[in-house]
Amino acid sequence: MNITMKKILDLEPHHCQIHEGESLLIKGAIACGKTKLLLEIAEKLPKNQFDFLFQDIDDNFVTGTVAENLAFNLENDAVAHDKMVAMVQATAEKFELTDFLTKDVREIPTRQKQILALAQILIQPTDILLLDEPLLLPYNFDDETTAYTGTLIVTGNFDERLFDHVIHLTDESTEIPNVKLTRKINPHKKILSVHNLIEDLSFVIYEGEKVALSIESDVPLADMLTGFLPTTSGEVYFYYEAIGNMEMKRLARRIGYVMANPADMIFVNRVSEYHIPDDLLTLCGLETLKNKKISELTFRQKRLFTIATILMLKTPIVIFDQPDFAYFPEILAYLDQKGVSIIALTENAKIIDLMDRQEVF
Repeated sequence: MNITMKKILDLEPHHCQIHEGESLLIKGAIACGKTKLLLEIAEKLPKNQFDFLFQDIDDNFVTGTVAENLAFNLENDAVAHDKMVAMVQATAEKFELTDFLTKDVREIPTRQKQILALAQILIQPTDILLLDEPLLLPYNFDDETTAYTGTLIVTGNFDERLFDHVIHLTDESTEIPNVKLTRKINPHKKILSVHNLIEDLSFVIYEGEKVALSIESDVPLADMLTGFLPTTSGEVYFYYEAIGNMEMKRLARRIGYVMANPADMIFVNRVSEYHIPDDLLTLCGLETLKNKKISELTFRQKRLFTIATILMLKTPIVIFDQPDFAYFPEILAYLDQKGVSIIALTENAKIIDLMDRQEVF
């Protein structure tokens, strides 16, 4: 029996028709117009019949706790209180957010924010989801009873095989740039030593080494390695000094930290206010944006801006939390030439391939 699915979108310029239940991936280089196309698609859809996940993480939340954000759409749909409480609890368990339910959404780690942004949509999803550069896809949380079966339209660098349709806005190369790395490591000097930070989490970073860290737990490891959060157990040493004994201002001059959420790092209104040297602007793809307002930058451009501000500090080690691949090889080569040690908290295979080694916890 042939079943004809209802056509939802006709994207003529891209020779693409989307029917209900199908999925579309929009790919392309940084600032090529992926978000613009997603917003144009949103304008073509009936109001209140789709959910939208914004690339700028904090734009997805209302003021309040994690539980209140999970319940927000349910309240708008007039879900009965008892059922609402049960749905919030079940969703929190599925997305491993139970320990954060009573916390203010502004105080939870960036990874949990990224998961919450998706969870509060999937708790009672509409038939169409528009996701702008999500960290994860609904498929990452699917099970037999709660798999999302609606229409999915996503921007980002995901596996094309997961989607029914793919639109390439640019001829972005999938090859890793040919960057020259010196691979000079001093095996006699430990620049960062981590001892039993959580159960069985210990490792050493040597001078000049580039290491990828992949951690399955929800521990905010980057914040602990940089002193932004106190360690719950164990200790982190910069050379031979415990970072817990160092003032934040002094620590920031020794360990550079590029956070996953650029909003947590930007406190100026214009790119020019940071007086970033031209060579760093070019390295980070910002040379034409030096006179722009921060609000005019895309989310990924804001991330590159925060990288440039950290590179200005010339710290002997830089920690990247969930870095994008865009411009990362060139930035890696730049730091490598200066003998800077690098930690990347990532599961991106292309980034991991560029590193000296990977530690998985």
